[in-house]
Formats: sequence, C-alpha cells, structure tokens
Amino acid sequence: MGRRERPLDPADGPVAQFAYELRKLRREAGGITYRAMARQAHYSAATLAHAAAGERLASLPVTLAYVEACGGDRDDWERRWHRAAQDTAEESRAADDDAEAPYPGLARFEASDSERFFGRDHLVGQLVGLVRDKDFVVLTGASGSGKSSLLRAGLIPRLQRTDPPRVRPATIRILTPGPHPARTHADVLDPRTTRSGTVIVVDQFEELFTLCADPAERKGFLDLLFTAVGPDHGIRVVVAVRADFYGHCARYRRLAQAAQEATLLVAPMSTEELRETIVKPAALGGLIVERTLTSRIVAEIQDEPGGLPLMSHALLETWRRRRGRALGEAAYDAAGGIHGAIARTAEDLYESLTGRQADTARRILLRLVSPGQGTGDTRRPTRRTELTALGVHADADTDVVLERLARARLITLDEDTVDLAHEAVLTAWPRLRTWIDEDRERLRSQHRLTEAATTWQDLGRDAGSLYRGVQLSTAEEQFGATDDLTPLEREFLDAGLDARRGEQRGRRTRTVVLSVLVVLSLVAALVAWQQNQSGERRRIEAEARRLVGVAESLRLSDPVTAMRLSLAAWRVADLPETRSALLGAAAQRNQDVFTDPDGTDETMRHLSADGSTLLSVGTDQVTRWDVGTRRRTATWPGLGEAAKDVGFIRADASWIPEFDGGRAALRNLATGSRDGTPLAVADGGVEMGPSGRSLLVHHAEGSERRVQLWDARSRRKLLEITRDTNAKVDGATGSQVEWARLTAHMHRQRKDGRGTALTDDPAFTDAAVSADDRLLALCVPGERFELWDVTEKRRLPAPWLPRATIEQCVKERIEFTPDGRYLGLIDTTGFRAWEVSSGKELPAIVYPGLKIARLSADGAFLVASDGEEILVWRMDSPDFPVVRHQLAGETVQEIRVDTEAGIVRYLGGPEGSWGPSVHTLNVGSAVNARWEPSAALAVEFGPDGRTLAVARVDEDGKHLRFRVLDGRTGRLLAQPPPLPCPAPSEDAAFGGCDALLAIDSTGKELAYGVVNLASAPSTTKVSLYDIPRQRVTTSLDADQVGTEVLSDIAFGADDRSLLLSPVPGSVPETTRVWDLRRRTTVGTLPGSVGAVTSRPDGDLLVTERGQAYRMPAGTRLPSVRSPGKSTALAFSPDGDHLAVGDGSGRVVLWDGRLGRRLGVLADPDTTTYQYVSALAFSRDGRTLAVAGDEGTLQLWDVSSRRRIGSPLVTPGDTVRALAFGPDGGTLYAAGDHAPLQTYEISPDRAARTVCRRVGTGLSRDDWDRYVQDVAYRQSCPRA
Repeated sequence: MGRRERPLDPADGPVAQFAYELRKLRREAGGITYRAMARQAHYSAATLAHAAAGERLASLPVTLAYVEACGGDRDDWERRWHRAAQDTAEESRAADDDAEAPYPGLARFEASDSERFFGRDHLVGQLVGLVRDKDFVVLTGASGSGKSSLLRAGLIPRLQRTDPPRVRPATIRILTPGPHPARTHADVLDPRTTRSGTVIVVDQFEELFTLCADPAERKGFLDLLFTAVGPDHGIRVVVAVRADFYGHCARYRRLAQAAQEATLLVAPMSTEELRETIVKPAALGGLIVERTLTSRIVAEIQDEPGGLPLMSHALLETWRRRRGRALGEAAYDAAGGIHGAIARTAEDLYESLTGRQADTARRILLRLVSPGQGTGDTRRPTRRTELTALGVHADADTDVVLERLARARLITLDEDTVDLAHEAVLTAWPRLRTWIDEDRERLRSQHRLTEAATTWQDLGRDAGSLYRGVQLSTAEEQFGATDDLTPLEREFLDAGLDARRGEQRGRRTRTVVLSVLVVLSLVAALVAWQQNQSGERRRIEAEARRLVGVAESLRLSDPVTAMRLSLAAWRVADLPETRSALLGAAAQRNQDVFTDPDGTDETMRHLSADGSTLLSVGTDQVTRWDVGTRRRTATWPGLGEAAKDVGFIRADASWIPEFDGGRAALRNLATGSRDGTPLAVADGGVEMGPSGRSLLVHHAEGSERRVQLWDARSRRKLLEITRDTNAKVDGATGSQVEWARLTAHMHRQRKDGRGTALTDDPAFTDAAVSADDRLLALCVPGERFELWDVTEKRRLPAPWLPRATIEQCVKERIEFTPDGRYLGLIDTTGFRAWEVSSGKELPAIVYPGLKIARLSADGAFLVASDGEEILVWRMDSPDFPVVRHQLAGETVQEIRVDTEAGIVRYLGGPEGSWGPSVHTLNVGSAVNARWEPSAALAVEFGPDGRTLAVARVDEDGKHLRFRVLDGRTGRLLAQPPPLPCPAPSEDAAFGGCDALLAIDSTGKELAYGVVNLASAPSTTKVSLYDIPRQRVTTSLDADQVGTEVLSDIAFGADDRSLLLSPVPGSVPETTRVWDLRRRTTVGTLPGSVGAVTSRPDGDLLVTERGQAYRMPAGTRLPSVRSPGKSTALAFSPDGDHLAVGDGSGRVVLWDGRLGRRLGVLADPDTTTYQYVSALAFSRDGRTLAVAGDEGTLQLWDVSSRRRIGSPLVTPGDTVRALAFGPDGGTLYAAGDHAPLQTYEISPDRAARTVCRRVGTGLSRDDWDRYVQDVAYRQSCPRA
C-alpha cells in the first residue's frame, strides 16, 4: 500500500497552493494511482508524486504530464503553472530582500566581501609575499578553484591594509584582457601615466588566448605588461590564469621566464579550510549550519575538481530555503545539492520561459561560450549589442531573457557586456552542456564568422576579405537558413553568396560560349583530330590529379607510398597540383610508418635504445624487426599463456621478465624456456634495465618499499634499497594517496603485468638504471631523488636533485640518457636535466604538460610529446621547440631520437593498447643545422641570395660583430670592423644594442650601424662598406641629418640614396632621404616610416605602417591597409605585385600600382597564428615564400593563391630573411640562430630528393593497383 501524502495548507504559498490543486485534480479523476499515471505519462511514479508534494514547483513538462494523466485541460494548467512560477519567483525575491545572503553563489567575492571571505588565509599570505618580492606574479589553478575571489577579496584588501602605510600600493587596478587587450588597456599599462607603486591585477588571463584572435595584439599586450614592470617604474603585475591554459604561457619566452620565477598554484582546500568557508559566513549573519550538512558538503566537495562555485551556489540556494536560523540537509536536498543546484536553478528558469523566449535563451547562452580546442570550454564575454541583434524576435525577447538569466545569477550584466556568472555553469547544467556538444563545431564556425564579419567591416567591406570556396559553402550550410545571426554577420554571408553567384553566372556564360565553339570546331576534321588529342591530354591530367588526392589520403598512414604516388602523379602530368604534391612529398616530416604485421591487440611491442629495432612479443611468436628495412632479424617461439605474466621488456635484451607466483623470473628468448628458479618477490613490478643485462624488481610490504637490481646472466643481486614511505603517504591528502594508488596500479599493470594481478597497494617508489648498469636513481615521494653507485653499493651525494612527488614516482618520470652522462626528469613545469658527474643543471625546458621525454645520447636535444604534438628542443636554446609535429590522434608510448641519422621514431597506437606502428620523422634540418647560440640582431640578403649580412653581439658583450657571407655556401666573404655597443645609462628603461643593416641592389655595398635607445647621449652612426674591396668607404652620424637615433635604414631603388628613419617620438620625427654622393638631404617623408620596400623601378615606396609614397618627390598616396599590423613587405621583381604580411600570419597581395587588393593568403585550417617574419618573390614573380616567427616556411602560388606543397622543413627558429636563387629553383633562408639554410624547390630536384628517400618509385604491381589507364612509367632512375 502506498504511503499517505502529507497534508498541505494552500495558504503556505504559491508552491503549496499549486500542489494542493494538483492533488484535487487527481481526486476528481477518481483517485488514480501514481503507478497508473506513470504508465500514461512516461514519467516515474516518484516524479509525479513529487510534483504534488508541495516542496518545490515541478517543471512544466512534468506538470503537464500529470495533468494529462488525470484528464485535465492542458492549456489551462499551463497558464496556472506560469502564474505559480511568477508568484514563486516574487516570493523568493521578497525573502532575499530581507537579508543579505552570506554566500555569493556563482558570483565571485569582491573586495567589499573580504570580511566574509574565509579559508584562504595561508594562500593569501603566500600571494602577498610573492607580490612584494616579485614584479610579475602568475596565479594559476583549475577553473572553479577561486582565483578571482582570491585576488579581489584576499589579495587586494590585504595589500590595502599593509603596514607601514608607505609600503602600501599607490593604486590597485584590476582588468581582464578581452578581445582587444592592447588597444583597450594601453593607457592603464603606460608607465608614463601610471603612478609608481601601482599593482595591476589581470584576471581571466586565459582570455588572451580564447578571445584575442590576433597574435600581434596578443604580443602587444604582453609587451605592454613587461614594459610596465620595467626597472625604475615601480609597477607590479599579477595575472591569474586557468591551469589548462598555463601551457600557453610557455609559447612566450618572457612570460615563461616570469612564470618560472614566480608562480603560485591554487591548490584544493583542506578539510578545515572548507569548514571555515561553509560555517563562518553563515555565523556572521547569525545563522548556523548543521554539523551533518557541513560534514556532508566537505565529503562531497573534497575530491571535486573546481567545485567551489558549485558549493557556493548550493549553499546560496540552501540559504534561500532555510527554516529559521538553521541551514539543514532538507533545504540542501531541496536545492539540489552540490551537483544539482545549478542545474535546478537553470532548469527552473528555462522551464518558466515561453517557447520563443527559450529559443532566445539558447541563442544567448551559446554566444557566451567559447568551445575549447584541446582545453576546456570557456566563457566568452559578449557585447550586449551583439545579443540584442539576434534573430527575428530579438528586440522583443532579448532584454526580458537577459534580465531573467541575471536574476537567476546565471549571467552577469555590466554596462555593455554580458558574461556567464562562472564557467561552472558550462559543466553543471546538463542541458547547456548538451547544446554545446551538439553545436561545438557550429559554434567555432560562428565565432570565426563573427570575427571575419568584423574584419570585413573594419576593411571598408572589402570584397577580398569575403568567404570563398569551402569556407563559404560550410557557412551557407550551417547558417544559410537560420535566423540566429546578427545583421552584420548576415550581410557578410549574403555578400559572399552574392559574389559566388556572380562568379557562377560568369562561368555559365563562359561554358555556353565554349560549348558553341566546340560544336563549331567539330565541323572540321583537323579540329576534330586536335580535339581528340586534347581529350586524351585532359584524361591523363585528370588521372594525375586523382593520384594527388590518393597520395594526400595516405600521407599520414603510409608516407612512403604517398611520396611515390606524388612523384608518379608529376611524372604522368606536370601540373600545378602535381608540382605542389611533389614538393610536399619532398618536404614532409613523416618519412615512414612501419606497422607490425604480426600479433594481436595484446601483443607487446618495444623500441630499442636507438629506435632502429622493434621487439614484438605475443602468444604465438616473438619477433625482432629492423624498422628501416621492415625485415625480421630474429624469431622465437611465442609465450602462450605466459604472455599475461610478462613484465616490462627491453628490445635490446636477451631475456623477458615474467611473474611466477608473485616472484620475478627470466625467460630466455633464444631457448624459449625459463632460466632457473624465480629470483625474488615482485608484487610491485618487474622490468629489464636499459642495458638488457639487468633486472629491476619492486616489492611492497606494508609501508616498506624495496627495490632490487639483479644481474640477469649470473642471477646475482647487485643492489637492494629499502625505504619506509609511510610518512610520505601520511603527508599527502587522502585524494592524492587514492589517486596514486589507482594510477600506480593501472600504470604498472599496463606496463608490467598485462593481466597479472599486482598487489592492491603498489609501491609508490620507482627506480631508473643507467645503460651501463653503474648508476641507479631512486624516486621516493617527499624525499630528494637518490643517486646510487651500483658497483660500490653506496648512495652518492646529490644535493642538487629536487624532492620527488608522488606523481613523478608513480608515472616513472626520471630517466638516464643512453650514455649515462645526464639524468632527466619531467616535472609540472616541463623538463629538467643534470650532468651526473658534476651536478650541473642544463637549461630547463619550460613546457607544462609533457607526458613522455627522452634526451639524445649526447644530451644536446630533447624529444618529447604532450599528447598532441611531437616536440624537439635544443638544450642550448631551450626557449622554444625547433620541431613541432602534430599527432593524428595516436598515443605515443615510446620515443627515440637519432641525431646522426636526423630522425625521430616513436611507437604509437590507439589509447589503451600497445602501439602497433613505428613512425619515423625527418628532423635532420633541426638537429644537423649549424646553430649560433646567440640570436642574430639583424639579417639581410643581397639580390638573388648571393650575399648575406648578419649582425650579432660579440662575445665580449661590448661590440656588435658584422659578417658578410656567401649566400649560397655560407663562406665568409668580408668582416666589417665591429662597432661599439654603448652602455645603457643609469636611468635607462631598456638595455642592449640593436643593429641596422642594408645591402644595395648590386650586392656590393653594405650600410650598417648600431642603435641603442638606452644610452645617453645616443647618436646613431652608419657606415658604408665596400664588400669586394673589404673597406669602409664613408660614414655618417645621424645628427648630421637633423636626428640622433635611427630605427631603420634602407637603400633607395637607385642605390644613390639612403633612407634614414628616426625612432618614433623623435623631434623632429622626419625620415630623411640622404644622397650618398652629395652627402646632403634631398628629400623628406613625414614621420618614422620604419622598414620599407621599394618597387624595382623606384617609383613607389611602401612602409611597414602602410604608408605609400610616389618617389622621388615623396608624394603621399592612399595607404596600403592590412587586417593586422604589417610585419614584412616585398615587391615582386617585375613590380606587378606587393605582398604585405601581418601579425596574424596573413599575407595581403596588392597589384604593383597599389590601386587594387588582389587577395589574402591564409591557411583557413590553422588553429595557431604566428606573425609573418619574412617574404620573398621568385625571379619570375610566380612563387611567394612566406616565413613565420615560429620557424614555418611555406611556398604559395601567386596566381592561384594556393599553397605549394607542405611547409618546408626548417631548423625551427624564426626565419628573418629569404631570397630566391637566380633560376627560381633554390630558396635561401637565414634565421636568428641558423645562419643559412638552402632549399631545392624545383620539381626536378624535389624528384631526386623523393627518390633518395624512398629508394625506388612505384613498382609495376603498385602502378597497376593505383594508376588507371596510363601506361607504366619509371618514377625513379634505376640504381
């Protein structure tokens, strides 16, 4: 029999009255049971009973289902429900008006809330100490860890109360980056207008990466920040960044260095801190929180990542439902608890909206979301005008919906900005999360459309910036029939569609005309024969294009076949597409993918130390493969059922470690049988050492952890170390220990056991052995890493090693280099390594998130992966990776680098399985390139790349050294006299020298000089140097022409004049045209023009600021505008084209007369942006080389605006100068560190490169398999 419903008094409020009426309806329907109602309504009986319980207003769908099951009038009850919802909301607001809520809910604590901000005293103290000691502090933590509240209610009030008053900040300014951070906050960050002693707090620093789409703007904002904290300014900066965006900071050298020096991690609260956060705010308001509720919330939130806003909102809703002075579990349950309060609030609001308002709410909320790309989703603060322009009914509904969302505290409304109250809303409200997941790609497209429409508007609605091709088709498909675009976005999309229709009409007209001409041509027999020949040619060309498509589809899975097909396509027909595919094949990093043809998902595979051999261990067979030749070099019997008992194998070893009744045993590969009896208890794991001659055994018993090293051949114990880890485990939180327990178990189960049940309490200790078995490194959580001499069985002094964490021990993050000289370690900031003999630490790699890393044998290079890319660093220049290779979804399990062969090999496969494939990457250009440790200050090519001028700081640091090299061979041609680098003055804001370089059009004369903005007085001296005669012919002091400090110099088109551009802000700020023969000023240009390029005929001059002048008169012409700040300029040799690169990686093409913009070269698929650092046209003007600041180098076909092949493989540093050789088949590049790189880019040379790599072209069998109706052709010459 069902339980009787508790009595209801309809006078208790709108909820009770509505429930009373529902019960009355059920009685009038004959007292139908809830079970019978559930069968009709498709809701559970409990849900329907709860609707009439009177505790809270049921949702509209549940209410209507209840009503229909009882035969009620649906429309009438829907009107009743909306009245009840409105009365309930008004009642809640009236109750809230009587007292101030002790909890902020989803809102952050503000400075005015400092009195009720509890639980973070220790962390606030640490942060204040850092701010006092450091100019730039980074605060990082998970979303929802309370960073914003810590800054506003913790740091700022504490700084304002600092004693004595003279050390308090003069001013505290708080800001968020937004979409245009440099533009918006330039005044605030200007040291000239900001008082000394100011503290600038930058909250939501991740907006720099999620909302700011312009890399140049992003870099400009960072420059402003670091300029503000310069010497003698007395300004300090604190930035708060979400932990999943902390790795983005490593992309910027100065930011990474600052983060390395002063980062504070917002860790989860302790139990006591959580209790303070729950109990003390309520106590301030004379309220109490029941002990059982406090304990329950602490237990629920303690292991909840980023759970503070969830807890705060649940407490706020509990307070609203309180009875008297107590906050109890009943009110907490009614609110929905930690995981349901936000969802309940949001669902209640959503269900109370009309259908049209609900659609508007969906549009608004999705506009406020920035979908993550490899990171979590984030908020997207949006201008209110963007939201009020959405959809057909926007004006009528948007303001109402915004007000309702704000009242529910799901969003915040500023004067002109709308934002989600907290990112917790994104994960805690299932409906919103579903919307985001369903529309994730569409949201990204919509944000790109918004950005593109804004750029189009900023460029005066230039047709060259409209969507075309695939982009336009995708936008039409996604947004063509919807009404959720703003008027500007709709106009932008319609303009693109109109342009396409115009192009289609033109094509149809041309097609009709062509058809008529073809019909007429058939009249003549001769023309018919020619048409037949033409048809055959088109058929062959079509087949060549098809082969290009097949090659592209195989580029990742079978790169060797892809290279052969690209070559074959070019041999079949020399077309732009086939040339592009051939050059892409010659440049691709992916050289080979060898997939083990034997075995199953359970087969274990390991690479040898040098990556040349793959060992495949399965139940049926054990095979050793030569990866390069894909040949079996040895086979042995399989392990059968014993395969599930195998430990960690080394591909170079002669034994396989096994478990036998919980003890370690060795199976001889050659004989297939066990060697002797089991050695020792190994319930914590067993693995072969890297030499293949030693065996590591792990054992755990209680708190005791034992590590043993055995000689596999003699079966002799070499070393035993025992440690008690109880104190270390007790020092960690319960969640940390449980995480370590589970992770260690899964990790070693996967690595060692493959099904063998290890102890449920796996050892947290770990050990690594050197390749010669002489050294052992021990990892014990909480203790300093230990270094042991195996031969002498003694611990070596190593005070330079850091303390180990549980994670480092569990995930085995320490390893010796193959030669044993270095010991490397992955930590939270990236990678560190030490020379074992001296303890000297190598330069650290700052790159959080690395999952696997390995030093090269000589310690010169690090190859690593963060799960998304393969990365290679030079250890002598660790600021940036010199190789970045995007993974195609595979998990990297082992990785090796062979610097002599110039290759990286990694074993990869699906997550959770043993990788079946060995990938080989070509990194020769990065690891074999000549490399200068100090970056060049200036680099300049002469015509056709015949000469190369380079300026670097001399070893003494007091002079600049200038060298002129042969641009083709790198041979030293001349060495002009070095110039002194003036020492910075005491009050200088900046230090260090900069260089000025220019080479004339003959390549025989060099103009060079030194500039230092920090010296006082500072007058730039420019010298002219005769390269063939190796002597200075004349010199010029800048003050002779009416200025003191120059920023740029350039030869005029006739080589008889020199343009002298002053630094911005000079008085007068005028660029001079200096006649070299008459030694006098013959013309001026207004302002500081910066870097310039001249049309080859000398008639036009264009500056990096977009100014254009008719020369020699200096007449100002209309500006050459680019979507972003110009960073590189180049005219084609024939003067028909001008290329302008900007800070977002785009290149705008103009006609040579500057009257018409021809188009934009940009990769529509790119997700990262880098500024264009150098440009160069080929001699015929048909090809443009574009270099990026992160080491990319891409060729473009000027006429079709298409990329030619894959990006060229570079040494990885910023390319500063480019030049094509006279024949157009060679491209020369010079960078900051790599003085000279040569690329053979003609199809003939590319074909030779491909043939050298693949050995032979397509075989006849492969030709028949891939090529249709074209006779076999030899792709590569026979050896």
